[in-house]
Amino acid sequence: MTSRQFAILCALASIWGCSFLFIKVIVDSGVDPLGMSAARTLLGAATLIPFAVHGRAGFRQSRMTWALMVGLGVLNFAIPWTLFGFAEEHVPSGAAAVANASAPLWSALLTIVLLRADHLDRQRIAGLLLAFAGVIILMGRDLADLSGGSVVGVGLILVATFCYAMSAVSIRKWLIHVPSVPLATVQVATAATVLMPLAVGSGAYTGADIGAKTLASAIALGALGSGLAVVGYMYLIQKTGPVRASVVTYMAPPIGVVLGWLVLDEAIGWNLVAALSCILGGVALVQGIGPRKVRGWFPGRIAAVPAE
Repeated sequence: MTSRQFAILCALASIWGCSFLFIKVIVDSGVDPLGMSAARTLLGAATLIPFAVHGRAGFRQSRMTWALMVGLGVLNFAIPWTLFGFAEEHVPSGAAAVANASAPLWSALLTIVLLRADHLDRQRIAGLLLAFAGVIILMGRDLADLSGGSVVGVGLILVATFCYAMSAVSIRKWLIHVPSVPLATVQVATAATVLMPLAVGSGAYTGADIGAKTLASAIALGALGSGLAVVGYMYLIQKTGPVRASVVTYMAPPIGVVLGWLVLDEAIGWNLVAALSCILGGVALVQGIGPRKVRGWFPGRIAAVPAE
């Protein structure tokens, strides 16, 4: 992974680290989960229009490619984003973050089955497990508070992350030739086209208390998390593969906790330090940064050790 790709990965983690908060604000204002997912996809698609016009040549694809992109719009966005809305009616945000962190594990499993060319060695597998352990440490208190309804919510998120992983592997296998802007725009626009009529028809916004806080959350969730960030994620899937790209779900929870400390003066305990160590170490292993490569970054005799 190049420095540019890693910078995009960190930017995605920062944006999506705030998404659970935005979803919670919208749902708590009285907007139904279907209305939340419809609004974010519509705002995401609107944000991508100028970029789509600029890169319109990339939309010249075969009918089969268009069919795949439209299908992934439902599988990758319409279904999982709606499931997340329903799930966060039952689970705390920490538990949602832990369940969301199952995406790289699904990606690894599907990569082994469907993308035999994408090699998963022992270092990457160890990194996936180490980072997942870090997320559990970080959100352990929320997991202890799970009830019967929360278990259903976590189950919905696991289905959503399976959809994410299946979509990422499909993009890597069949749509790697499509530029990231058209690839993202068609998927998000398809999801908005499917979801918005359903949301309006079901009265998803009836009785909702939509104030400035809810509007700001929707705009941030739609324009950033469901628009620009999707382009970056499509780019990473195509360039680095679904497993490396999906580790962004490991990086988002600690970023959300740190933001809470910086913005809301929330306390940080020992578990954050331990979790960050596990997550950063696991992400480094998945990205191919082993101990020998780290030693190679330092001057002197240590630098003579060849990079992996």
